[in-house]
Amino acid sequence: MKNESVNRIKGLMENEKYIEKKVNALSIYNVYWCLYELGWRRQLPTETVLKNDSFCKLQLIRILKEQRYSVRSLNIFLEVSAENSIPLPYVKWFYEDARAALWLKMVLENTINSSEPIISKSDISIFIHDVIFNKKLLILDKKIVEENSNSQVKLKKITLKSLKDAYLLSQVNSKDIKWLTSKSNSSVKINHIYQYMNKLHDLNNLRRNKESKKKNGGRKTNINKAGCQQALICSDTIKFKETDTAMRLSHILASLDYWMFDTYWFYKEGDVVDIEKADNRMLFISNMEDVWNSKQRRDRNKIKKNQGIDLTNDNKKNLKHLAKVYSKTQREVLNDLVETAYSQIPKQEIKLTSPFPSQTAFFDKIPLEQPSSLLSEHSEEESFSEDTLLTKDKQELSSEYYAESVGSSSYDNDAFFNNIPQAQSSSLPSERSDKVVSKVNEEATTFATSKQKVKSIETFPPKGNYGKQPEDFEKAAEQNARFIENRGKNH
Repeated sequence: MKNESVNRIKGLMENEKYIEKKVNALSIYNVYWCLYELGWRRQLPTETVLKNDSFCKLQLIRILKEQRYSVRSLNIFLEVSAENSIPLPYVKWFYEDARAALWLKMVLENTINSSEPIISKSDISIFIHDVIFNKKLLILDKKIVEENSNSQVKLKKITLKSLKDAYLLSQVNSKDIKWLTSKSNSSVKINHIYQYMNKLHDLNNLRRNKESKKKNGGRKTNINKAGCQQALICSDTIKFKETDTAMRLSHILASLDYWMFDTYWFYKEGDVVDIEKADNRMLFISNMEDVWNSKQRRDRNKIKKNQGIDLTNDNKKNLKHLAKVYSKTQREVLNDLVETAYSQIPKQEIKLTSPFPSQTAFFDKIPLEQPSSLLSEHSEEESFSEDTLLTKDKQELSSEYYAESVGSSSYDNDAFFNNIPQAQSSSLPSERSDKVVSKVNEEATTFATSKQKVKSIETFPPKGNYGKQPEDFEKAAEQNARFIENRGKNH
């Protein structure tokens, strides 16, 4: 008795090891078909095959052990499961492609009312799983229905094969959407097109509306809003986040593919294709590209407006024409125009420093004497003679300098006389000294005024003479300096 029980236990342990070995060797896809077979045998605890890739093998092993499958019964079970399964090539076209899966979702939602919400990639995986293992799909009178049948798997194979053929024929040509699938500005581009397709459009009359607009001279015609619809299919149940641009792109492409589903459902070679529908789809794709290009242009103009010069539309056209004529870029043409215009303006600069730095420094060193209280006839006469001499010398210097500087000097004469310290009453008699000072200042003012009347002072010195003093100016400055110095010594 003990030997029999021991042998039975050993046999059970060997069966369990064999079950674990066979199940672990199966793919995830085949494991689900084994669970599907258990469901048909009423040995599955749930009514449907739930998706759980991480634990589906453990679940199958546990059920097979509980049902005490022997080596022989397990092998028969695996053979039956393989016969009653749908081979992977029948479902691979949407099993590994989110775009095709979303297209299939659109077809089923509009036929059998498959309204499961999809908001992420994981939801697409669950939908694919349910289509393969849980939905009872078949075709009746060229319509997809969901009904029980004794030949469920066989009829589902036929249905999926027909759907695959329709999908491949309905797909948009990759060349027509290359601008959309390219990686440049992908996130901004996809989100912008996603919003555009989510708006209402008169999809069935795009070509006619465009031709009518041409006839009306570019003016829009009244469109019946009742016939408008969204180009983004199933937007109420398929909603991807703005950050999930990969899934949004799949949704866009699937919607464009679905446009021609009715045309290619049960299509046979030689059947008449709805040319107007195909033309409307091509026109809509072209409109999508135009919308994207318009956004790019607006964004570029915003950047240009913030960073550069905003030209008028006419000048933009003219600039473009000039660039074409001279075989240059628009930027090069603008630079050439600015350089040419600037070269025609005299190159001048404002000189803010003193025109006589040496003379100014000399006068700054002359000490100012305190006024004397002593007055004499001798000082009065001397001051009078000095007054006369100063006036005479000043007139000679002025006439000499004026003759030379009228045509060539570019310096501010006011600055010259302003740099001469005003005569302070030193040892000169107060009345006489005041007269001398007044007369000197009057002469300086008269000279500067007459100079300005003859010719306006040039703000900018001639090219090549920056920082140089005219020789006559230097001579005049030295004479004035010697005169004032001698006068100071005599007093």
